[in-house]
Order: sequence, then structure tokens, then C-alpha cells
Amino acid sequence: MGNIGKNALTVFGSVLFTLLLVEVALRFLPVNEGLWAQPVNESSPVMHFAPDRTSTWSRFADFSMVNTVHANNYGFLNDQDYDPQAGQPLIAFIGDSYVEAAMVPYGQTVHGRLARELEGSWLVYSFGVSGAPLSQYLAMARFVRDEFAPERLYIIVVGNDFDESLLKYKSLPGLHYFDEDGDSLRLVRRDYSPSLALRIARHSRLFMYLMTNVQITHALSDLFAPPQAARLQGNTDASTDAQRVDDSIRATDAFLAMLPQAAGLDPKDICLIVDAVRPDVYAAETPSDGYFSWMRDHLLASAQAGGFRTIDLHPVFRQDFIRDGIPFEYPRDGHWSGHGHAACAREILRDGIAPRAP
Repeated sequence: MGNIGKNALTVFGSVLFTLLLVEVALRFLPVNEGLWAQPVNESSPVMHFAPDRTSTWSRFADFSMVNTVHANNYGFLNDQDYDPQAGQPLIAFIGDSYVEAAMVPYGQTVHGRLARELEGSWLVYSFGVSGAPLSQYLAMARFVRDEFAPERLYIIVVGNDFDESLLKYKSLPGLHYFDEDGDSLRLVRRDYSPSLALRIARHSRLFMYLMTNVQITHALSDLFAPPQAARLQGNTDASTDAQRVDDSIRATDAFLAMLPQAAGLDPKDICLIVDAVRPDVYAAETPSDGYFSWMRDHLLASAQAGGFRTIDLHPVFRQDFIRDGIPFEYPRDGHWSGHGHAACAREILRDGIAPRAP
């Protein structure tokens, strides 16, 4: 028993020493340090990140994508601090990871470019949270209305924003979702509080490397329960299941009905920017038949009928691609690159909702 105990102790010590060496080594590499999401509750109802913090963002085990990001005084990724008393007219951008844009240097983002272009005439603030759907955009619009009273609002809409607005399809803590309320939908908040264990573990480079760069939980999930193959369109399942489409249409209609009041703006001062079906952009096709195409058409038609401004990026991206042949996303990541953000920013200026000062 004594030898067994000594051997076990030796093995344990060796493993611990190896993990310590790996932890030290990873501190010299650009491990994704995380954004440190803050609690969401009654007193802090909108998801944001640890404020006044600059950190490393990276993706993939080989660190093939690396960026330095800054969470400002309000805990949103933006190099500017936000001032509710700034005294200049404000343009607000709301969205999910396309506005959070952790993989894009701030100066190359839509809002970073417009902040530079419109300096002296407009302030441009961004409010982006990865995973946010249409329902969350309502909560964010309400927060921005109460805190900053913007004069213009842009919302970037992508393929998974529709069905994931409903609790029956998604229910991550920290976000708002639509839930059934008789024949209508109501907005509900799912509170979030990071555990003590998580708050301690996120200081470990090894833990963060495994969770964010390797994404070990997804890898293990795929290993033991391989996902069924599905045709994707707009980063979401392209299948047009009737119930899913009907639910998504209800969520979209509820979003449009609630948005003007949530934002405190007339629909003409709200612009919905809808992502392209990018594989079809490169194939010189109109958006192919599929879930995102159907939902794009419904959102654009309903928004225009309701008096909202809209920007359909499909023809915009198609025209740019014909001209220069450069894709709008990263080779291993479907989010817009700086090139995609640039095309979107140019279209916003051309559209004229946020014109240059005379």
C-alpha cells in the first residue's frame, strides 16, 4: 500500500507540474482571455462585459485569428467611452457578434469607420452581444433609448436572429426572449450570474485555451453525439420546416411591432440592415430557396411596409464582389471581415440616413 500511495502521489505531482508548465507557457501565447460577461438581473437588465478592460481575443487552437479588444466604460466593445451628456446627435448600432465584432480591429468595424467619417457631426456608439437575437435587440434598444436617447438606430440582422428569438428554440441565460402569452408574445429576461468557480477559472490561461480556442465542450459533444448534417444558409439551418417558419414570422412581426416604442424613435429613423446570403453572392445568384431567404424577404417587406428604413446587403455585396473579387468573411470564420464591414459602412453613407454634415 505504501508503494501504491507513493506511485499515486508521484503521478499526481507529475500531472500537476505538467499542467503548471502548460499554464505558464500559454501565458506567452495569444490565448483568448474572454470578455467576462457581467450579471444580468433587474438592476442590470442588459448583457454587457467587464468595463474598462483591454484583452486578447483569439480563435482556434493554432491562434489563426487574433485581435486586441477593449470594453469601454459601459462594458461594450468600442474604443470610445460613452457619454450620455455628450451634447451631439447620436447614431446607435445594435446587433449580435456582427456588432460586437471581437474578431475585427475597432477601426475596421462599421461603427468604427462611421465614427471616423462622421466625427464632428454625429457620435456613433455600438452595442453588440454575441448570440443576441431580435428579441434581445428590443431590450438593447430600450436600454439605449433610456440611457442615450439616440436620433438614429441601426440594427444588423443575420440568419439565426429569427427562430432564436423564441424560448422554445433557445434559452441562454443573460438574454431576452419571446415567450407565449395567450395569442401573443411577451418579452422575458433570463437572468445570469457567473459562478464563483467560473470567475476564478477564467484567470487560468489553460482553462480559457481549452474553452475558447479549442472549444473542448463542442468537440466532446460532437464526438459523443455527432450533429446531423444540415444545409446551412446564413449560418443557420436552411430547412424550411413549416412550424419553425411560422414561429419565426410571429417573432419577426412582434419585433417590428414593439421596436419603435422600445427605441423611442419613429420607424423612419430606424434602419434594419439584413445580411446577404453570401454563398449565393459568390455564385452570382439571387438568394436561393431556404429558411434565411424566406425570413429575409419577410423582414424586408414587413419593415418597409411599416415605414422602417432597410438595407439589403445581398445586392451590395454582389456588386462589390463583381468589382474586386474579395470575400466578405474570414477563411475559417463566417463573420464579416474588415472588408465586409467597409462595404456595409459605404452603403449606410450612400443610403443617407446618417449623412455628412453640410
